[in-house]
Amino acid sequence: MRRKNNSAPGGLLFLAALIMCLIGISVYTTGCADEPSSLGLNLIPPGDTSGVRVLDSYIDTMLITPTNHKKLTNTSSSGNLMVGKDGNYDAKALLLFSSLSNAYDTAVVNSATLKLKYRNYYFPTSSSDSLGQIAFDIYKINNSLNFGNITLDSIDNTTFGTISQGNYTGSPTADTQEVNISLNSSMVKDWLEYAADPNYSIKNYGIVLSPSIASNVIKAFYSASYGNDDLKPELEIIVTKLGHTDTLKFNATSSLSLVNTTINQTSELFFLQSGVAYVEVLKFDLSKIPSTATINDVQLYLTLDPASSILSSQSSKIIGAERVTDTAGLVTDNTAIYNNTTPPSNNKFMIRLLNNAYPSPFQRWLLGETNYGLYFRPTTIQQNLDLYAFYNTTASDPAKRPRIVIKYTPRALP
Repeated sequence: MRRKNNSAPGGLLFLAALIMCLIGISVYTTGCADEPSSLGLNLIPPGDTSGVRVLDSYIDTMLITPTNHKKLTNTSSSGNLMVGKDGNYDAKALLLFSSLSNAYDTAVVNSATLKLKYRNYYFPTSSSDSLGQIAFDIYKINNSLNFGNITLDSIDNTTFGTISQGNYTGSPTADTQEVNISLNSSMVKDWLEYAADPNYSIKNYGIVLSPSIASNVIKAFYSASYGNDDLKPELEIIVTKLGHTDTLKFNATSSLSLVNTTINQTSELFFLQSGVAYVEVLKFDLSKIPSTATINDVQLYLTLDPASSILSSQSSKIIGAERVTDTAGLVTDNTAIYNNTTPPSNNKFMIRLLNNAYPSPFQRWLLGETNYGLYFRPTTIQQNLDLYAFYNTTASDPAKRPRIVIKYTPRALP
C-alpha cells in the first residue's frame, strides 16, 4: 500500500510566500535607492546628498510673478546719437564741445557749422523708415549737466533754451553721409569767450537737438563716444583775429540721447526696450524646494514674439539677468550677470541662471535672503532702441509662457 503525502501542498505554499516576499523586498529597496522618502532624508548625515530632483514650471505648479518697470537709462556710452520722432517716441540728442581753444576770445566768428555723420541706424526698422525724414531745432542747454549719468528725469522745462540756434530737415540714408548745420555765430562766439575766461557770464553747457513735428522716424548719427574720431560730431568755426582768418575744428567731447515713450504691457506680452528703457522683474515661488536643498542648475526659457518686436542689425539678441536687491525692483547686484550665451532657437531664449563664480540667487533665497526676483533687460540697453516682445506668464498659449527648470539636490537637516 502506498502512503499518501500530505506535505507537498504546504511546501508549495511556503515556497510561493518566500518568492513573493523576496519580490517585495526587491521592489522596496529599488524604490528607496532612487527616491528616499522624506523620513529617509532626515536619517541621511548632513554631508550626504540624495538623487537630483527637477522642478519644471511647465509640469509642476509654480507661481511666477511678473512686474514691468520703466527704468530710465543713460546712453552716453552709445555709439548712436539718436534724434527724431515716431508715433509716441521722442528722441533728443545732447552735445557738448568743451575742449575749445582758449586763444580766440577776441576773434570774430565768421561762421560756425555742426557736422554730423549718419550711422545708418533708424527706428522703427522697416525699409520705409530707412528713407524717413528727421527734423530738429537746436537750442542751448541752460544748466550744467553731467552727461555721464543724466537720464530723462534729470531735465525739466527750464533745462533747454527756447530760441533756435540752428535747424535741420532731411533724410540721410547712406552710412557716414555728412550733414552740415549752420549754428548761430553769436552762441559760438560766447563759447570761445568762455573757453578763454571761465568767469565769462555766458557759459557753454552744450546744445540739444530737439525734434519737430516734421520728423516721422528716429535716426542716429555717430556719437562722441564712437571710437573713430573722423566720425564723431564736429564743430567747424571760421574765425578772424588780428587780421588772420583760421578754420578751427573740434570734436564733441560728450553726447547722449534722451528717448521717451510709453509702452502698454499686456497679459499676452511683456516688453523689454533699450534706450528708454523698459525692464522686467520675474519673482519665482520656491516654496516647493526644501530650504536645505543645494541648487545644481537653473535654466529659464523665454519665448519671443518676432511680429511684435523691433530689432535692427545692431541687436545682440542677448538678454541679461541680475538679482534684484530692493523692494522697488530697480536696484540690482550687477556683479553677477547671467546672459543667454547661445543664439535663440525657434524664438526661444535660454538663460542659465547659475554662475560658478558667484552664489546662485536661488541658493541665496533658499538660505533666507529676501527674494525680490530677477531683473531682465537687453544687453544693448544703453546702445539703441531694441524692442523685445516676450510672451507673458498669462499668455493664451501655455507653451509660450516663461518656463523655469530647476535641478536641485535635497540635503538632510543637520
